[in-house]
Amino acid sequence: MRDPDQVLAAIQAHLGVELDETARATLRSRLDALSSGFEAIDAPAHGHAIASRVSAGPRLGAELTALHLEDLLLAQACLARDPEALKRLDERLPAIMSALRRRATAIEQDELAQQVRIRLLVPSGSAPAKLALYAGRGPLKGFIRVLALNLLNRSQAAPPDASDGALAALPDRENFESEVLRADQQSQFREAFRCAVKLLTARQRALLRLNLLDGLSIDDIAPLYGAHRSSAARWLAEAKEALDMQTRKLLAELLKLNADEVERLLAATQSGFQLSLGRALRESLAPQS
Repeated sequence: MRDPDQVLAAIQAHLGVELDETARATLRSRLDALSSGFEAIDAPAHGHAIASRVSAGPRLGAELTALHLEDLLLAQACLARDPEALKRLDERLPAIMSALRRRATAIEQDELAQQVRIRLLVPSGSAPAKLALYAGRGPLKGFIRVLALNLLNRSQAAPPDASDGALAALPDRENFESEVLRADQQSQFREAFRCAVKLLTARQRALLRLNLLDGLSIDDIAPLYGAHRSSAARWLAEAKEALDMQTRKLLAELLKLNADEVERLLAATQSGFQLSLGRALRESLAPQS
């Protein structure tokens, strides 16, 4: 439970100022109306998050009044991997994506929602997670919509074979398929891989991004989904197995081989096959700034 008085004390300590009685009363009333959930955020953390969005000066009272405190609390709780906060974020995303229906199909909206979720919660290189940049001066819904539009614009502007959704960047000639498959079979492998990726669900692609591109472990991924470690491990294993199996199946169809013949073709290079798929995903999912 975050006591409003403790939050106020944390705000004043962070800013090094004493709020006047009117500002204190107004802010306390608004803090009192906030959700008492989100156990991952205590009073000091909440106060610090609010204080870091304003500056001590003559307009302090007005800046504090203008903050979207409920949305700011939700953002901070999501970054702290609070299960209830993550659930509420997931409940908001479909409606935000649906607002883009004139530019994106339902399937594209689902894919976009997964990409937005990752960008909101996971740092990229030296850049922080996008939710850490939310200043609370406007609705969180608008902040997320701008992020979604930016991702959509980049996706639609990119050549089809370079789009994040298609995961189309593939292994180079030094990888196993250039050694095992004849030259006239290499294009079939690339096509099989592209099609196999498209058959994955949006969440499966998101899980593979988090694991293979961002280097997150099961222990890192599970809190992102408010899930138990065993559930996240099962989801990731299913995604990898689905990609592996679909690639094999489609490769058999394109090369007109039966399953046993494909297995014999790949049996001697199993580790290379796995390395090839992993590298393909990593290269195709390079972060977009």
